[in-house]
Amino acid sequence: MLKLSNIQVVYNQTPVLDQFNLDIAAGEIVGILGPSGCGKSTLLRAIAGFVEIAKGEICLNDSCLASCQCTVPPEKRGVGMMFQDNALFPHLTIEDNIAFGINKLSKSERKQRVAELIELIQLQGLENRYPHELSGGQQQRVALARALAPKPSLILFDEPFSNLDTTLSEHLAVEVRQLLKQQNTAAILVTHTFREAQLMCDRYGTFESCLLGNMSQKVA
Repeated sequence: MLKLSNIQVVYNQTPVLDQFNLDIAAGEIVGILGPSGCGKSTLLRAIAGFVEIAKGEICLNDSCLASCQCTVPPEKRGVGMMFQDNALFPHLTIEDNIAFGINKLSKSERKQRVAELIELIQLQGLENRYPHELSGGQQQRVALARALAPKPSLILFDEPFSNLDTTLSEHLAVEVRQLLKQQNTAAILVTHTFREAQLMCDRYGTFESCLLGNMSQKVA
């Protein structure tokens, strides 16, 4: 589904990523752990299209997203992304936040998709509230629903639970896994926390072990 082949990203003539390879199957959730500055977030940004690659190839569903010959703009990649800050629009209701990325759908289709996602994240009755009226965990669920709304093949998570306490972050890791599996959406989770990766991912490993193709499998 997602195939990264010999990816290289260069900043100021210094490789930040070099010869990175990774294959992810449809619906699979992969975790990458490591300290700040090792290249985890750069990898996500390259897949999303926010950073250009110097060498290699990124393919999604057998279509080239990035290489020396082609570059697909971020908005056309079919890739969702959740950052450390959930980045919800404070002036929009929960319903309108979720609908923000699906304006190309008809009004009735958009309304139906939002209703499906509100039910999926179990926030029925809160559609007309604003982000500041929700708890941190509820806000993260809304951010996930917004990322899922366009039905992407892949969602990238960049430290999505880092601003939450340990108990809530671990609870959400399990919850987000369930939601992704229900939608059969593949994902990459970047985190500092082994427990989050263990709870949420099918495979996980440190950045260095991922470079070597050595990742642990989730124990059911």
